[in-house]
Amino acid sequence: MNVSTALRAGVRMLSEYSASVLPVYLLVTGLSGVVRVPMVLALLAAFALVSLDGRLGRVLDIAGEIDFGEVESGGIEGGTVDPGAIPPGLGDAVANLFSPEVAALVGLGVLGSLLLSFVISPVMNAASVHGVFGPLRGDDAVRSALLGARDDWLSFLGVQLLLLVALAASAVPFVLLSLLGSALSHGGGIAGAATVLGTLAGALLSGLLVLAVLLLFAFAEQAVAVDGLGAVAAVRRSAGFPFRRPTDFVGYVAVALGALILAGGVALVASLGGAARVSSLLGAVLVPPVLDGFKTALYAERDLPRRETPPLGDRFRAAYGGGLRALGAFVREHPLANAVSAVCFAGGFAGGWAATSPYAIEVPIEGEIAAVFGSFPLATFVNLAVNNWLVAADAAYGGVVFGVSSVTSLVFNGLVVGALGGVFDSRLFAALVVPHGVIEVPALVLGGGIGVWLGGVGLRVAGGRTGVDGLAAAVRRAYRVLLGLVPLFVVAAFVEAFLTPRIASLLVG
Repeated sequence: MNVSTALRAGVRMLSEYSASVLPVYLLVTGLSGVVRVPMVLALLAAFALVSLDGRLGRVLDIAGEIDFGEVESGGIEGGTVDPGAIPPGLGDAVANLFSPEVAALVGLGVLGSLLLSFVISPVMNAASVHGVFGPLRGDDAVRSALLGARDDWLSFLGVQLLLLVALAASAVPFVLLSLLGSALSHGGGIAGAATVLGTLAGALLSGLLVLAVLLLFAFAEQAVAVDGLGAVAAVRRSAGFPFRRPTDFVGYVAVALGALILAGGVALVASLGGAARVSSLLGAVLVPPVLDGFKTALYAERDLPRRETPPLGDRFRAAYGGGLRALGAFVREHPLANAVSAVCFAGGFAGGWAATSPYAIEVPIEGEIAAVFGSFPLATFVNLAVNNWLVAADAAYGGVVFGVSSVTSLVFNGLVVGALGGVFDSRLFAALVVPHGVIEVPALVLGGGIGVWLGGVGLRVAGGRTGVDGLAAAVRRAYRVLLGLVPLFVVAAFVEAFLTPRIASLLVG
């Protein structure tokens, strides 16, 4: 197989097999939400701690004494704040929030997330590679991803460990030359110049070694999935790929570099336009299937089976029309999961509101209220629609691990909204949130409801009452329901970007 045929297979992975492949990549991004669970729990515990012992209330009490009119009229000059506009003791109260107990909680959360990432990362990689290899051999992508993640995650973990060891070894020249330069630095003059040159040479050599290691490991995961090899044999097979098939290897490097530049350019343009979340959509859902499909097709020397596809417009109408029907069916058939999701969000909201509402700080909004929502409504609209759908997708697919990620995400997001609602004047908060929130919040709760339902499916799989086929069917159904949420988030984002500022201006003045 030549490089161009493999690249076409990667593109077709997204254009012709999206309904089969995209659920796999959304599941993978949802698993990254599982990695964040220890950190989120640590933040929730820290918030509860500073709320219950009065430290947060002390900060809000003092902040409530700020004369925002004075700050607005003359306290801010040249990017600095007039100290006279800040109540005494506010700095100490804020610093007191970061006590050793809070630092210990956050540290434990970070450590837990790192350890969990080390275990879940190979599962995610195995699911991704098997998810694109399945269609190449005529199998269903979701089922292949689940079976591959179950059977090969230890081999993928082994590849990951070997890569870390090789990267650590690549840093040895930099360390040795830096130490040598440090030993010579006491001589000054020529010795000092030699120190700088030695350090630069060490950094260059280590950088070249790191690049070489990454290239030699490039096809190790494909070797595990395609050839059924263990970690050591897969790394050995991958390291020999540039020598067995040099033309294909050069083509792979060129395509990967071009894709990186193209995706980076699109992300930069989106960020400059105020729609930075577009880059997350590209990085999580759109680019990886193409690159993984291309790399796996090139390594396996397989092409995708031809598939008749209707015109693009018909496919969009079928996808989102079917998604709305799937959403309606999910609401009717799983009221308990959606009710649990709503309770989790409402509980977080109530906790945040109770923690901050007794110390309401009536922050005024001077000038154009539209400034709260960004300077470019179109960019704000795109950013909000993409962000909210990705949040719902993470909450949905993160729930596959017994619903834990979905529940923590719902509670945390509810807590943030409730805490902000407690700080601001209730009339102002309602004016800024309710117009779009009546659509956005229920849609987010439904995303969490998918996660709670998937958590139940995961529990049945763990208990042996449901097999891989049942889990695969649930993953595919979750994707259809998420497609049904797209129109809701688009409408909510349109209201928030274009209508909420006007409605709030009329209500608040």
